[in-house]
Order: sequence, then structure tokens, then C-alpha cells
Amino acid sequence: MQGDVAVLDSTIRRLLRDHRKAKALTQATLAARLGLPQSFIAKIETGERRLTAAELITLCRHLGMDVQELVAQVVTQLEQRYVIDEAANVATSKSSHKYSAHREPPDRIGKFEKS
Repeated sequence: MQGDVAVLDSTIRRLLRDHRKAKALTQATLAARLGLPQSFIAKIETGERRLTAAELITLCRHLGMDVQELVAQVVTQLEQRYVIDEAANVATSKSSHKYSAHREPPDRIGKFEKS
């Protein structure tokens, strides 16, 4: 599960950074709009600091996006990653029937909801 959480965190961080850059905002500019130091944004983007739910909502609002939009993008990217990982596993273990091209992907998001 720790691996899944790390992938989830890195996906969220990358998407937030990509949205910031797409808006042509520097870390310093975004931080100033939030009334926080630039290091706050830097630590989030590098994974040194995790966001609370309230911070995530506020950050999304300042980036001009809905949290629902971010979550949808995270889910899409995680599903794509799963398909790619599954295909790689099938390709490398052709003699093994452990992986099947017809197997349904697990409910990956359900794993994140359990504590």
C-alpha cells in the first residue's frame, strides 16, 4: 500500500505543478497569492511536504481548477499507469499465467480509501 500512496502523491504533485506552469505562474507568484512563502510550494512539488485537504482545495482554487477535476485526472493517469504496468508484466512473463490480458483492473481507488 505504501507504494500505491507514493504513486498517488507523486501523481497529484506532478499535476499541480503542471497546472501551475500551464498558468505561467512561478512558485513565488503562486505562494504570494496564497500568502505563503515560496518554499511552501517548492516543498509540496518535491514531496517534502504533504497537503491537507483544505490546502489542496485552496491550491486548486488558486490554480483555477476544481478538486473534482484534479481527482478525475489522477484517476485517469493511475488507470493508464496500471494498464501500462499490466502490459509490461504480461510481456515479461509470457510463460506465466499469473497475468491475463482479459483480467479486470482492481479497484485501485478503493485501496486508497481504506485506512
